[in-house]
Amino acid sequence: MTGTGTGGAIPEESIHPAITHPATRRALVDGVLPGAHAIMRFPHLPGSRMVTAAHLVGERHGPGRLDPRTGATVVVGHLLAEGSEAQAVVVDGGTGRVFSLRGYAPEYARLTPLAPSLGSLARFLAAVDELTSLEGRFAHLKGRTGAHVVAEASALLLSVFTDEDWGEDGWGDVEWKGEVPSVWRMAALFRPMALIAAPGRGLRLDLPPDFIEEEFGADEVVRIAPADLPAVLEHGPTRRFLTEVGLPRHGLMLWLDEPEDILRTLTALRAATRAHPEHPRSAAPLPEGSDHLLVIGGLMHDFDAVIDGRTGLVHHVLGDAGTVTPVNADVSTLAFTVWMHSRQQKLQAEFGLAGSLGEFYHEVADTMVAVLATADPVACLPAAGPGDFRYWPEVFHDEAGAVL
Repeated sequence: MTGTGTGGAIPEESIHPAITHPATRRALVDGVLPGAHAIMRFPHLPGSRMVTAAHLVGERHGPGRLDPRTGATVVVGHLLAEGSEAQAVVVDGGTGRVFSLRGYAPEYARLTPLAPSLGSLARFLAAVDELTSLEGRFAHLKGRTGAHVVAEASALLLSVFTDEDWGEDGWGDVEWKGEVPSVWRMAALFRPMALIAAPGRGLRLDLPPDFIEEEFGADEVVRIAPADLPAVLEHGPTRRFLTEVGLPRHGLMLWLDEPEDILRTLTALRAATRAHPEHPRSAAPLPEGSDHLLVIGGLMHDFDAVIDGRTGLVHHVLGDAGTVTPVNADVSTLAFTVWMHSRQQKLQAEFGLAGSLGEFYHEVADTMVAVLATADPVACLPAAGPGDFRYWPEVFHDEAGAVL
């Protein structure tokens, strides 16, 4: 038989013998799963490399006590998770139910529901693709932006997951809380965030004027009167943004300097510290072009956030370092990033996802980075070398620091 999908259709005789469920075997023959996706990969399908979970966990960690039912599931792929051991995507060969499997060690390996069937999983992934490209059921959202559009897209994507027939049989004693498993709830909550803003006027994003108020409160908005903007801030779109939209005073990851210090040049601020030899930055070297670098505040982990007054590019400077590194394309994407993180924190708590975050931390971080990359490619540029610290991707993946 010839497969009709793109994810590596496999001959009937090559399907792992543990898979006896007719619809699951048919789905594999038809190749219903995509070969690659933003959420997961299926490298075990081409070339008939399917193995049992017991084989995979044993290969990674050696022999150990693995629940027999868990061990008998068959590996078909894995979730994407940069910088960590990815969770496997496994299927119960007798029922066709699909799970993710976290397998740090055999005694801790356990299943989490993922989809009622491989066909359901394919539909879920296709819906995420449609959201990303604003096609199919999301085509009517093309060209529309704002908080109401984010909410509409989120509800529509969630309905794809909730409208599927999950059934009650075939899951064993594996349970999940809420309408759908966390991995899909997270996709529905976080992936539509990029729809908050349209392309900007000289900046990457055109954010609504009440963007900061709605998320952080009116008292947290810092706007700067045109007369108070320094002449060295030559970049017109940045001047307009700081006057019309503004930035949050305390944005969890970003906090602004006091009024008397905001938008002072890095040269002036370093000169002030040199008057106090005991200050840890009193002998810090100045980056090239420091007369044009305007400090707006601090980022978590002891970074200064600075704007290049000529271009509007936002950099970070670590402590007493003498170099700057791009952190955001401009102030609009900096504001978007801080907003996105604040929304993630609130939604995480509102929908009771905190308990599952430990299981899916890196998947959430990857989602946040993917959403940010659609709005701001500068923030997510690949590191050019060992010392090229890309701030947002790094801190989002900082599980020990509990940034998410």
